[in-house]
Amino acid sequence: MAAAVALAVLAVVCPACAFDPEAAFARGTTIFGVQVGGGAANNIEDHRTISDISFVNVSPRVSYLLFSPFGSGLLRSAVEPGVEGWFQYYLSPKEATAEGLKLAMRYHLIGFGRLVPYLEVNGGAGGTNLRVKEIDSTFTFVAEAGAGVSYFITDTVALNAGYRFQHISNGHTSSPNRGFNSDTGIGGVSFHFK
Repeated sequence: MAAAVALAVLAVVCPACAFDPEAAFARGTTIFGVQVGGGAANNIEDHRTISDISFVNVSPRVSYLLFSPFGSGLLRSAVEPGVEGWFQYYLSPKEATAEGLKLAMRYHLIGFGRLVPYLEVNGGAGGTNLRVKEIDSTFTFVAEAGAGVSYFITDTVALNAGYRFQHISNGHTSSPNRGFNSDTGIGGVSFHFK
């Protein structure tokens, strides 16, 4: 929270008022980024027992802006469709991995200058060797939804931090398939190219 307040102050006080979010999110812009994160399974469904699942992950991302920004004032917005690679390394209850590809969509509010809040949804599939009571298969689906904030340190480079709610399941392709949900934190960097 303190980091978000500090970024908000920098966005208002800093002499970098020449930043143009219209240019950073113009139609035809390509965005390359990488994010790292980690999290742990939660028990929002209130199951009697859950595995003690924790993990770290890396997600390279590429997006292409198909549309020009729209809206006005603080609600000026940009939509970022893309694809995101996914590599998740499970730390507990035992070492395992999951890897695959996700379709990704971010909705940016660009009316705040260098400080750009966003909402996102991601979904995809991949392979895994995680064997726990919630999921035991070589195939997995991943679905995520979250929110975050980016801060442009230059006109074309942004740092971001956020939260994602993650659901992992095998889509009933094998049993068991209770699946599990996780709370995750992410941080990363994005590069915008015309």
